[in-house]
Amino acid sequence: MGEGSANTIYFAYGSNMCPQQMAVRCPGGQALGQAELRDWQFLINARTYATIEDRPGAVTHGVLWSLTPGHIATLDNYESVAEGMYTKTSLIVQKTGEPVEALVYIDPVYELGQPRPDYLQTILNGAAHFGLPPGYIAGLDRDWGVANATSGPRE
Repeated sequence: MGEGSANTIYFAYGSNMCPQQMAVRCPGGQALGQAELRDWQFLINARTYATIEDRPGAVTHGVLWSLTPGHIATLDNYESVAEGMYTKTSLIVQKTGEPVEALVYIDPVYELGQPRPDYLQTILNGAAHFGLPPGYIAGLDRDWGVANATSGPRE
């Protein structure tokens, strides 16, 4: 699941796409650029946080980071892994058409919710910073923004 024996490749699809946030959480972590996770759908859950749900045909875009074991321990704490808020798994993402094994955090709560506006803005800022597809970014804003009172992806 890593790059060499020391670092782990991590796929961020939520607020950890934001380089300023990651600079604070994981100083020295290296952004490797955008990637996509096929057959998984981005959503904001009832806990108001980003997660992904297994959904054939869906695509979740995000950012790959190369992180040290210390960085991963920090993220484990932040994501409340020990408390069961998020689980960790290894999934295959696509970076420039090539498969890459990456660590992914998944919140097992899939009931739809509404994010805090500042949280969504952090996700949108990170997505824009790394040049994720404009249509994908617009879809996140449309589906999860303040104007959308019902929450959730539009079919």
